[in-house]
Amino acid sequence: MDITPDRVMRDTQAAQEGWVRGDRSRGFRLEHWEYDADRIDGFDYDVGAVLVRAASAADESALAGVLALWGLRPDCFGYPWESDDPR
Repeated sequence: MDITPDRVMRDTQAAQEGWVRGDRSRGFRLEHWEYDADRIDGFDYDVGAVLVRAASAADESALAGVLALWGLRPDCFGYPWESDDPR
């Protein structure tokens, strides 16, 4: 599951200045991916990725709504570096 915040020009400017801009009305892109477990380990760039479903959320409230609709809770997620996600 990938949840990626939408970036706007103000985010780019903040990054150039060395800070992160907070925005409660920020939009998000959600993607649920499945991988072929036999291809994740090793150096194969084709990990058998299949996009199961995708959605957009206009803000944090809509993000919570999509997660609830998909049967997921925010506390189910960990950091990307603590997962086996090859992306």
